[in-house]
Amino acid sequence: MKKIIFTLIVVFSSLNAFSLDIRGDANEFTGEITSVTLTNEGGLINVVGNTGPYGKVWLTYNLKLDNPNVATQGSFSGRATAINENGERNAASRQGVWERKGNIIQFYSLDDVTDGNFYLCITEMNLTTDKLEMKFYSVK
Repeated sequence: MKKIIFTLIVVFSSLNAFSLDIRGDANEFTGEITSVTLTNEGGLINVVGNTGPYGKVWLTYNLKLDNPNVATQGSFSGRATAINENGERNAASRQGVWERKGNIIQFYSLDDVTDGNFYLCITEMNLTTDKLEMKFYSVK
């Protein structure tokens, strides 16, 4: 019995060591697709919008069709640049995965921002309306 309890403690402790610590409520970003460029490897989608803490934001999504078994999902990388009302600029490196269901693309990414924050971003892009909604959570 002691061995079982010890094993459970070790297992749950190690799982916690690899967990992602989401802090606080979600920040929200709304935007609009400004351009789409298609390539044989995937495509580039540009978005512009606003979010409270960062102000006006420009995003790029470099989609790759790199899953040979599922044509409606893959990976992406991108950049973000933001300027707030005080003229302060921040930028971010973006990387994650995407999945398309009908006219909706879902993105899941982890972004590294120049102000020192890491954000877990969950994004929904509507290809019919050209609208984008993102919730992003601080993980640092």
